[in-house]
Amino acid sequence: MIKDTQQKLKAVRYCVALDIVPYLEVVVRFAGDTAKTPTDITDVDVLGIQPAGSSAGRRIFFDCKSGQKMSAINRALWAGGLRSMIRADEGFVILAKSAPHGHRLAGNTIGVRVFAEKLFDVFALAASKDYALPSSYMEQIAAWDALGKIREHFPPLRDLVNFLCSQAPLEDSPVAGLRSLVSQLKRVEGELDPSKPQHRALFLLMVAQALVYLSAMARTYHNVFDPGDELAEFEDSLRFFVWGGKEAYELRQRLNVAIQSARGVEKAPAFDFPGWPNFVEMFRSFLDAPFTLAPTCLPIKDMAFRELSTIDPQIDARLAKRLQANNRVRQYAMATAAYLVNASRLPREFRDYLTTTLSAVSAANP
Repeated sequence: MIKDTQQKLKAVRYCVALDIVPYLEVVVRFAGDTAKTPTDITDVDVLGIQPAGSSAGRRIFFDCKSGQKMSAINRALWAGGLRSMIRADEGFVILAKSAPHGHRLAGNTIGVRVFAEKLFDVFALAASKDYALPSSYMEQIAAWDALGKIREHFPPLRDLVNFLCSQAPLEDSPVAGLRSLVSQLKRVEGELDPSKPQHRALFLLMVAQALVYLSAMARTYHNVFDPGDELAEFEDSLRFFVWGGKEAYELRQRLNVAIQSARGVEKAPAFDFPGWPNFVEMFRSFLDAPFTLAPTCLPIKDMAFRELSTIDPQIDARLAKRLQANNRVRQYAMATAAYLVNASRLPREFRDYLTTTLSAVSAANP
C-alpha cells in the first residue's frame, strides 16, 4: 500500500511536466555496509532524474508527508541529510499544512524547498503549464502498484525489479550503472516472456534506464571524441572509458587470462563488454547528436507504464507529442533495445514489439 498517494502523484506530475524521469519509493542503502545482510537506511518518496543533455544531469527528490508529526524545519533538516546522502541537487518537502516563513526560508539554505500542498501546485504550475494536465501513465498509482507486484508474481525477476526501482537511479557512475544493468539482464536470461505485459514493461524500463545512463556517458565522452579517429583507435578509447580507464581494463583482462588459463584455455579471448561490436556501433551513432538522448528517456519509461495501465487515448496523445518532438527518439530507443536484446540474448520479439508500439503510439491524435 503506497502512503501519501496524492502528494507523491503531484511530485510525479511535476517531474513529467519538466521532462524529469520519476521513480517512486526508492530504497536507500549504504554502499559501504559491512554486514552480511544489507540494511535499508530509508526510502525516498519520489526521486527524479533529469537526464544529461547540453547541461549535466540533475537529481531531485520529494519527501511527502500528509501527517504533521514533525515541525516543518525538522522535516527540512531531515531532508537536508537525505539530500547529502543520496547526493541530490535539490530536495522538496510537501506537507499537508503551511509552514512558517522562517522554516521555509531556512530550508532553502540547505537546498530543501518546503511547500504546503496547495502552494506546491502553484509553484509547479508556474514551472510548467503542463502540470495542469494529466499527461502520463506514470501518474496512475495503480501502475506503480502493478510494477511492485511483479516481485510477487515472478520471483526470479525480483532482483531486476529492485535494481530498476532503487539501485539504478541512485547509481552515481553511469558506466558502472550500465554494466550493472547488462549484468542484471544476463541473470534473468530465459525468464522474460514477451507475451506478458509485465515482462514487456520491464524490458521498456530497462531501455529507458539504459538511455539515462547513455545520455550521461555520451555527454562525458563527447569532448574527447574525434570524428576523424580510425575505428580501432575509437574502439580502444571507448573500451577504456566503459571499464573506468586503461588500468582498470587491463587489470580485468589479466584476471580474465588467469581464469581462462586455470580452465585449460591456452589463448583467452579478449575481455570485452557484452555485445561489444553492437555497442560500439550504437554509441558511435549517439555521438552524432549526443545531447538529444535526454528527451528519449521519459517517453520510453512512460511506454513501460502503459503496459501496466488501462489505455487512455488522451494520455496516448500526450505521449505521442513527446515521441514526435524529437526525431531521434525512435532511432535511439530502437538502437538501445536492439543492443540489449543482442547483449543478453533476450527474445527478439521484445525489440519487434517496441518497434510496433512506437509506430502505433506516435500516430495517436489528440
